[in-house]
Amino acid sequence: MNSSILTTLAFSIYSNKGAYALFLGAGVSKAAGVPSGWDIVTDLLKKLAAQNHVSDGKNLEEWFREKYGCPVGYSSVLQELAKTQTERVGLMKPYFEPVGKERPKPTKAHHAIAKLAKNGYIKVILTTNFDRLLETALEEEGITPQVIRFDDDIKGATPLVHSNLTVVKINGDYLDCRFRNTDNELESYSAEMSEYLRRIFNDFGLITCGWSAQWDKGLVDIMRSSDNFRYASYFSHVRDLTNELRDIAQYRKGNAVSIKDADSFFSELYERVEALARCDSDHPLTKDIAVARIKKYIADPNGLIQYTDLFEQEAQAAYEKIAKELNYNSFDKTTFDKFNELHFGAIEKLMPMCITAVRWAKPEHEDAIFNAIIRLSSGFPTIRNYSEDAIKLQKLASLYLMYVVGISCMIYEKYSLLDKVFHIKVPTEYEKEFLIEQVNCKLWIDDNTINPILYENQRYYSPFSRFIETQLKPIFAHLFIAPKDYECIFDIFEYFLGINYYYIIYGDSNDGWIPIGIYDKRAEQRKYTYRDNPFDAFLATASSNEQNWAPIKQGMFNGDYSVYQKAKQHADAFLKETRIP
Repeated sequence: MNSSILTTLAFSIYSNKGAYALFLGAGVSKAAGVPSGWDIVTDLLKKLAAQNHVSDGKNLEEWFREKYGCPVGYSSVLQELAKTQTERVGLMKPYFEPVGKERPKPTKAHHAIAKLAKNGYIKVILTTNFDRLLETALEEEGITPQVIRFDDDIKGATPLVHSNLTVVKINGDYLDCRFRNTDNELESYSAEMSEYLRRIFNDFGLITCGWSAQWDKGLVDIMRSSDNFRYASYFSHVRDLTNELRDIAQYRKGNAVSIKDADSFFSELYERVEALARCDSDHPLTKDIAVARIKKYIADPNGLIQYTDLFEQEAQAAYEKIAKELNYNSFDKTTFDKFNELHFGAIEKLMPMCITAVRWAKPEHEDAIFNAIIRLSSGFPTIRNYSEDAIKLQKLASLYLMYVVGISCMIYEKYSLLDKVFHIKVPTEYEKEFLIEQVNCKLWIDDNTINPILYENQRYYSPFSRFIETQLKPIFAHLFIAPKDYECIFDIFEYFLGINYYYIIYGDSNDGWIPIGIYDKRAEQRKYTYRDNPFDAFLATASSNEQNWAPIKQGMFNGDYSVYQKAKQHADAFLKETRIP
């Protein structure tokens, strides 16, 4: 076959994981010894002639036309031998389960397809075949697909986007009497099946093999009713290209691809896709590549699966890297530095991914961000240690990630997303608690505990808050011209977290506390040295806009400015009460 087209197809499958559907016809099973439709016609015609005492030497096709008044065809011969669908099961079964012979086994094509499906490159397979060779190959790879055979299966089916693999046996299964194989039955499909197939033809790229388009008029009509081709189509053929296949390829603006056979086509395609995967594994995903992919997947209407997979893979990789070193035996500077470096390094790609995702995310992209934070907030093996301060080290990655997402929300004014972050609940030893209770700048409540760890002999107000700000500064440096602007955004986030903390944890109570960051210490200094600073401007905008203030309009504080005002008053009262002169 054309090597350049195969290269293009391999790149498309690899780069758009799960975006292509396979459409398999009888030619894919031919190498397994499963007879084609015409092979079955020829055999049935001999049996019919024998019943009518017609010798083998006679032209059986001519005899059939004279006797029954129509040309020989799969449908015409079958209708003379079996009048009902139930009778047809018994008639057809020996062709798929030959008596006294070894059953057909999956071909190289079936095995290559199963491997592509196992690795997530193929999520939808359509087939007009009655045999079960594909299911056998998938089972050998440990895959149990969702199988759609009839209209009833569609109603309870998992949506295609959420199913790991869906196999649609368009004409049914030879062991079920409802299968379709006569002209009348293949003329059209039910409204449910037609719409299901049309959706697939619209949403997925198409790769056909072993299908000529000559006999399946109903399927061709459904293809022609599809007019939204998001991905390319490839119509493969062995030897001559049929007029019907050429016409539908032209209609879908696809490529007609000449191949040797199904086995070599799918085997080589799988090898090329795997070569691309090996190439990427030899060159690990960098931060820049990860960010570029996040942008690409968000911009692509069909990129949600790849976007979610990328977040899940990176979060899981970070979790495993941290869990592997889980031995917080003591709490001293050496231990802190070691595990801070471990946690921060584990999420080096996740942090810029989150900044980019927050900026461009639509609502459907938010769950992947939340799930990454949650994955790193819980589930680590329990450590029985006398030092609670040391055990808190395992929260570092989730704390950094929550701060990165929160600060990004402030920068890009994504307050609805920020509200959801503040309301995330994570599992603890006994129940679920709000994330902000578990990870904030007062992870170590007593400053006397963390100060000597971070700064040895020096003493700072809100030492851990100061430390987090310094750690994250390089992550956000490209977004700010003046360093003071970053400090202000950091302070706004921590102060806003404190107000939300009071509202979410204590509600209307007059007795509560908030995590105090360095924003409080810098408040007076900011007023005299930094005119028109973002911190004071943010609060001034709240006072002047009230119900029209962006955080309120986007649903924070239950969309009620008075609720915000009350929570702020409680937070400010606590700050005033605890402020060091």
